[in-house]
Amino acid sequence: DYTVPQRFMILMHEFSHKYINPKFGKNIDNEFAADINALYVYLGLGYPRIEAFEVFASTFMNAPTEQNKMRFDKIKNFIDNFENHNTYMYE
Repeated sequence: DYTVPQRFMILMHEFSHKYINPKFGKNIDNEFAADINALYVYLGLGYPRIEAFEVFASTFMNAPTEQNKMRFDKIKNFIDNFENHNTYMYE
């Protein structure tokens, strides 16, 4: 039941694990790096931020761990900063 932008967000997240994380010296298993790298591409291409919020929220609601709460907070912060032209790749 995902929209096209949501599917693209998921695809970019998985692509980031394999190809972008290692390029920036991050572990292939680093979830936060994959989130941020994927968002950077997704938002840079002009996809709607609300779709990114929704796909992460629905994913994390199915696995409500403390780590996922922290990830969602960092995702929200990154999106807010991106919109203000104040981007960063990692903490």
